[in-house]
Amino acid sequence: MNNNLFPYSESIVFSLCKEIEYIKNRSTNINSSLKTCHNKTLSKRLKIELDKLNKNRIKILYIAESMFRINSQDLSLEFLLELTKRSNSFQEI
Repeated sequence: MNNNLFPYSESIVFSLCKEIEYIKNRSTNINSSLKTCHNKTLSKRLKIELDKLNKNRIKILYIAESMFRINSQDLSLEFLLELTKRSNSFQEI
């Protein structure tokens, strides 16, 4: 029987890793901006964006966990899952 019943394209995993990295960097920038922002309207927009980024991070976490459950031997999926879990620390709101 074939062990790779559900092989995932490396480009999918790579794209999700890049998206997580973008979310992490953008969240860091937003949190930094929020600390110095004195405009209520801008602060509100930044918090909304941070919330959207967090929702996207949670979606990617769910996808990564689902993919990892199917093929826990794939190191790229394990890497994606670890990146996604670590990105949680950047979501301060």
